[in-house]
Amino acid sequence: MVKKQTCEELEQRIQALEKDESERKQAAEALRALSSRQEALLSAIPDIIMEVDSNKVYTWANQPGIEFFGEDVIGNEAAFYFEGEQDTYNQVQSLFSGDENVIYVESWQRRKDGKKRLLAWWCRVLKDAHGNVTGAISSARDITERRRAAEALKGSEERYKTLVDGGLFGVIIHDDGPFFITEKAAEMWGYDSPEEMAEAMQGDIRNVFPPEYREGMKEKRALRYKTKETSTVEMEGLRKDGSRFPIMVSISVVPWKEAPRKVAVQCSYLDLTEINIERKKSEEVLQKSEEKLARFEKMQAMGLLAGGVAHDLNNVLSGIVSYPELILMDLPEDSRLKKPIEVMQESGYRAVAIVQDLLTVARGVASTKEPLNLNDIIGDYLNSPEFKKLEQFHPTVTVKTNFDTDLLNIGGSPVHIRKVVMNLVSNASEAIEGSGKGKVIISTMNRYVDRPLRRYDDVNIGEYAVLSVSDDGSGISSDDLERVFEPFYSKKVMGRSGTGLGLAVVWNVIQDHKGYIDVINDDSGTTFELYFPITRDEISDKDLSIPIKDYKGDGETILVVDDVENQRYISCKMLDTLGYKTKAVSSGEEAVEYLKENTVDLILLDMIMDPGINGRETYERIIKIHPNQKAIIVSGFAETDEVKAAQKLGAGHYIKKPYTIEKIGLAVKEELEK
Repeated sequence: MVKKQTCEELEQRIQALEKDESERKQAAEALRALSSRQEALLSAIPDIIMEVDSNKVYTWANQPGIEFFGEDVIGNEAAFYFEGEQDTYNQVQSLFSGDENVIYVESWQRRKDGKKRLLAWWCRVLKDAHGNVTGAISSARDITERRRAAEALKGSEERYKTLVDGGLFGVIIHDDGPFFITEKAAEMWGYDSPEEMAEAMQGDIRNVFPPEYREGMKEKRALRYKTKETSTVEMEGLRKDGSRFPIMVSISVVPWKEAPRKVAVQCSYLDLTEINIERKKSEEVLQKSEEKLARFEKMQAMGLLAGGVAHDLNNVLSGIVSYPELILMDLPEDSRLKKPIEVMQESGYRAVAIVQDLLTVARGVASTKEPLNLNDIIGDYLNSPEFKKLEQFHPTVTVKTNFDTDLLNIGGSPVHIRKVVMNLVSNASEAIEGSGKGKVIISTMNRYVDRPLRRYDDVNIGEYAVLSVSDDGSGISSDDLERVFEPFYSKKVMGRSGTGLGLAVVWNVIQDHKGYIDVINDDSGTTFELYFPITRDEISDKDLSIPIKDYKGDGETILVVDDVENQRYISCKMLDTLGYKTKAVSSGEEAVEYLKENTVDLILLDMIMDPGINGRETYERIIKIHPNQKAIIVSGFAETDEVKAAQKLGAGHYIKKPYTIEKIGLAVKEELEK
């Protein structure tokens, strides 16, 4: 009985086990089917889906995840794919600590092709049956292009805002009333904000313009909608405080969805307040520049005229100056003709001085410079017959000096600077004439210049010796002050004194010496300050008295080349007197032909000969025949570029007509002894 019961129980148990096994297989099959569906579903999702364990190591990935990270992603830690420094782990820490269930984070990741991409992650915690964190499952989407687009949009908006609000133009887009007002436009009109300005318009943009500009605005706008033309006009705006201000406006028609016509008028305004001020200043500067240019051109034209006249006069004066010298050499001391001839010679010298002024004004002056001291030049002039005569002519004028005893030397032409001193003192004395007693003060001083002076945009920084001549006369009018340095400009009575060249000579001499002139002027008098660059060279002692025997010749042959017959005769006569043999020709062409068959020790060569070749070209042809030919250049004009060109070719001294027998004798002697 017991055995039968045991067998039945055993069979029941077997049947139960078989049923359990069948149910287990069914459950396993169902689970496999569910897992397959879930995997197919996860793989079908286009987003990246990744699973990590509690150590943040990838344990599973869907197909988009594998395609992004690569086949070998499983088993790698998430940080392996990080690009750049980032705190992603810190951001998801609360997820793995169990404090958060879901977290959003953005992270730069390295794609399998090595490119850097920005992924947006949604991370959800995974826990076991006991609530312990076992990992996380995350979905990610590539938002690189979206981020770039957002940044580009932001940059574009910032640039637009900078352009619109930070530029020079204020913009208003409107129909009758405003649709859009920039901060810059509101600022121009004196409002605190575009909203305040819009409110002030009261629906009509015309309210921010003066009354005379309002009429016709609406009609012009309607016409503009038809023609779509763009234009620019200048007008005035009416500020919040009621003041007017000048503006330039560029007007065009633009699309505008909010407008009834789907188009609106865009006005770009430029505040001309500061621009008009600068424009006026520029116009004034331009006008002054044009006036200065006109004065320069006038002075240049007068200078050229003066230079041409001086050249012709010098040739004429050669006879007046040189003949008396030759005659006096042959006259006995007690001859009754001696005095008249000396007067004739002195008149010639005065004429030469006037011609010298003409040459100086012609800006042909290129004087030979030597170390000198202004104190010495001024002292010599104050002890001269010319100054004594000036004192007699202006007995009510007292001339005083205030010399700097430590005055630095300058490199200059004694003759020209003495002329400058004489002209300035003479002008100052005449300025006092008629106003009673007065004084002229001649001062010298050292001065360091490091900033522009009046009449000069820039100066050479450095040390200067300054000559100052002041008078306490009535001053110079502003109109006259602009013209005082023009040649032949004078307020003096015609024929009373001077030639109108005095200050023109001063101006050109200071230009030749690379210096500057400053004029301080008011109704209490005028001061001329002349700045001469200093030199550290010492002044040499010279014995100016040279006996004629020291520069006489010894039968050397000299060819005189000059187109003026009178000048040829004088030159030959002087040279014959000095013991030379002379031959004269009237042109450069004749000189070249003569030297093809003959030789000479030296050529006395005129620079300007009409109508043939000049002295430079003549010498250039001659040295092709006689390469080492010695020559001296003479001219009735000042030293020119052609003179310098001839000297570069080998010619020696330059002598200005009319010359004395001593001057030509010394030059010839020195050249022959080279």
